[in-house]
Amino acid sequence: MLMNNLFNAFKLPESEENQYVMKCIMRVLGVADVQLDVARICIEGLGSLLSEVCKNPKNPVFNHYLFESVAILVKRASERDPSLVSVFETSLFPRLEIILSNDVTEFFPYTFQLLALLVELNRPPIPPIYMQIFEILLSPDSWKRTSNVPALVRLLQAFLQKAPNEISQGDRLTKVLGIFDTLIQSSSTSEQGFYVLNTVIESLPYDVITPYISHIWAAIFRELQKRRTVKLLKSLLIFISLFLVKHGWSNVIDTMNAVQPNIFSVILTQFWIPNLKLITGDIELKLTAVASTRLICESPVLLDPAASVSWGKMVDSIVTLLSRKEQDRVEDEGDMPDIAENVGYTATFVRLYNAGRNEEDPLPDIKDPRKFFVASLSQLCAHSPGRFPNVISENVETANQEALLQLCNTYNVALV
Repeated sequence: MLMNNLFNAFKLPESEENQYVMKCIMRVLGVADVQLDVARICIEGLGSLLSEVCKNPKNPVFNHYLFESVAILVKRASERDPSLVSVFETSLFPRLEIILSNDVTEFFPYTFQLLALLVELNRPPIPPIYMQIFEILLSPDSWKRTSNVPALVRLLQAFLQKAPNEISQGDRLTKVLGIFDTLIQSSSTSEQGFYVLNTVIESLPYDVITPYISHIWAAIFRELQKRRTVKLLKSLLIFISLFLVKHGWSNVIDTMNAVQPNIFSVILTQFWIPNLKLITGDIELKLTAVASTRLICESPVLLDPAASVSWGKMVDSIVTLLSRKEQDRVEDEGDMPDIAENVGYTATFVRLYNAGRNEEDPLPDIKDPRKFFVASLSQLCAHSPGRFPNVISENVETANQEALLQLCNTYNVALV
């Protein structure tokens, strides 16, 4: 009854695109327990509105709430009842196809985000129609509009997660990595390029990506020679860390050095150690701290006495990362301004909150990176009593030595 009345409100004079009613629908769908019959009414009501606004998009606020309403309905109802996914696909696909075929560019980012959500809600193997969409996604023309890139990356990540076997076939992975290579060449899209690469590393077996690893490193090293922005350096460290925890430190070191002899030590000393403190975000902090800890506690390259300075400097950087507040170790890069409600349509990506990607933790078994760090360090020291405390005292800042001692006391471990 409530939803019927809300949709009927759009039939009132001068209320065809009432943004307040649409916002109300979005809020109701965010809390309502939507059953099958109500879901059908809602998706048809929203779908018919979508068909209308495609003819002449003129109210960006109304349209944003419309797409948010579709996203929250699809997500919440499908998670509760997976059989609804096909109902939503039947209603939405013709409308989304109209947007793409009629070049309604204002709605492209929304469309790609909704498609990503639908891909993620499907159970493998995903229906063939999605692989047709995937082929469009691989076309270089699809990526020419910068405003589409975040949504296209979001869709590409969904495919990598849900259809890794299909993507491993033919030349699809070559094309995916070609997209990565193109994106990282521009400072405005380099971070998005690494999102693609990280999802490749997370989703595909190592034997599938092995033939491409040298090309990946070569592309990254090429960009490091051109520019060294904070964003690029953070993306690099997150990628190396993800690679390390997924496939081991030896594969990281060996594949790097296969591209250029001894390049790993250069990356370690010039990029990894000095920039570890820049990492932000709980998942990213844990990932990079654990990877760095594994490197100093497991890799013969770092455990070689000749590398003791690098070992000590890495300990210093890990302690900085784990013991200092974000605002004390990260310089403010300056935020992009928010998109105001009154700016109208611009070539800008607008994120659908309700179609957002669930960020996955690559290390779910490790709950506390600080505990992991000092426990690993303590075990290492126990194998060679007296060796590592000297390296720490010579290479770790005094303040960080005190912070390390506090961490050891907190977790009741000793460095001997």
